[in-house]
Amino acid sequence: MEYHVLASGSKGNSIFVYDEGNGILIDCGISRKQLLYKMKQVGFTEKHIDHVLLTHDHYDHNKNIAIFDKQIVYCGKGCIKDIDHSHEFVDYQTIQLDHFQITPLPVSHDATSPFAFVIAGKYEKLLYMTDTGYVSQKNLDYMKNLDYYIFESNHDVEMLMATKRPLFLKNRIYGDKGHLNNEYSANVMASVIGDKTKEICLAHLSQEANTKDKALETYFKVFEERQIDFDNIKVASQVDIVSGGHYED
Repeated sequence: MEYHVLASGSKGNSIFVYDEGNGILIDCGISRKQLLYKMKQVGFTEKHIDHVLLTHDHYDHNKNIAIFDKQIVYCGKGCIKDIDHSHEFVDYQTIQLDHFQITPLPVSHDATSPFAFVIAGKYEKLLYMTDTGYVSQKNLDYMKNLDYYIFESNHDVEMLMATKRPLFLKNRIYGDKGHLNNEYSANVMASVIGDKTKEICLAHLSQEANTKDKALETYFKVFEERQIDFDNIKVASQVDIVSGGHYED
């Protein structure tokens, strides 16, 4: 399995997962031109996208979801008008797409039917989870000891509170239907990674209330405190492609 975070952040999100000849795109919050350009950079074309998963209906995730035929798109209930009901996720109900098994995990976010996904390929499993204010105990049970994690580490709390954003927006981001802060994110990962885990990729970092260095510093501090020896941690970007898994440079 290989994954390519084409874009991650409040200005647009899109992730491509490829395994054993089949490809899945998660979200399309970037333009079609950007999507195809970035896909080409990692050796793929639009023809490699067999299925599209939409996490939720916020603009930075669904901006250009309409460029795809609804026959290959899957989403939460109410996210896409007139989509076939068989293409709407049901909490924790695994669906088969080619050889992939997709388990949708309901998350806590101020959007319509938001989901994260555990994606099982032929040999490996990946979690994609962003845009949630907390992680439920039930979700944690599905997240144990996977091969790859693309996981939200949106903000540093002190940096968030120091921004010029209005208080209601700060509370929204920090709240149970907002986004995960670095420390919370690190503690969740510390509790779920295991001997199969190869990589963690931190995603959806705030441009105003976080930095790559701050997120990594927090992660390594938490892991050290919890006596976890794991340092293969990448950080996704709004601009640059960040790849992982079994891919060739």
